[in-house]
Amino acid sequence: MKARLSLYPDILFHFTTKESLWGILSQTFSVSYSREKIVGGKRSTEFYAPMVSFCDLKVSELKDHMKKYGNYGIGLTKNWANKKGLNPVFYVNKHSPFTSNFIRAVEDLKKHIEHVPGILGRAMAEGTYDNILTTYSYIKNYEGDLERRNGTKTRNYRFADEREWRFIPPIDSEIPPFLTPNKIRTDEDKEHYNNLASAIKLRFAPEDIKYLIIETDEEIMELIHHLDDAKMHFPDETKRRLMSRILTAEQINKDI
Repeated sequence: MKARLSLYPDILFHFTTKESLWGILSQTFSVSYSREKIVGGKRSTEFYAPMVSFCDLKVSELKDHMKKYGNYGIGLTKNWANKKGLNPVFYVNKHSPFTSNFIRAVEDLKKHIEHVPGILGRAMAEGTYDNILTTYSYIKNYEGDLERRNGTKTRNYRFADEREWRFIPPIDSEIPPFLTPNKIRTDEDKEHYNNLASAIKLRFAPEDIKYLIIETDEEIMELIHHLDDAKMHFPDETKRRLMSRILTAEQINKDI
């Protein structure tokens, strides 16, 4: 009996800029803060959470995703992702009572903590609150407005089409697990917190890489030379394997 084909690939992709991809290959992934907004009925919450994001898409599904997130990417095995504790995002309907009830429950818990007696009791309650807050980091609206760094906005964007997975640092990491917008008002504020977060690394080995994606054929030799110079040691056998796994945005857009 043949094994049933999965709807999902065994690879997770991360897309970024050329400079960032070169940095990932040299140093591995660094955590950074991402601004998030969850809407539920008349309630909403905005926050910054530390993470590294990936998409659970097949190569044939990457065209539209690359238009939004860049033509440079790395694909790693899902076995690596599972071992590192990555988790799929939980998509919620902004019109569902579940979403508004969850937001309200977190707000009510915060108010309750202010009235918990004793230093120890309050510390325990705040620990519980922080654990629940990290749940926000894995939640995203099924649909909503996509706001890009360049100021453009796409209405009713279906976030669920990205099939996002996230690496969220453990709550006991030495960085805030959750920041309210008033903590990051300026570019300097964001740089400060991202500098703190960048000390947390999401490491991978060369053999975990399944694909490397660059923009044009002309960059292939540049990428190979970069692998030679990278601080992360790429054995010759791994480099030969990766050479056959290099894809270009041109190739994906035209041929796949």
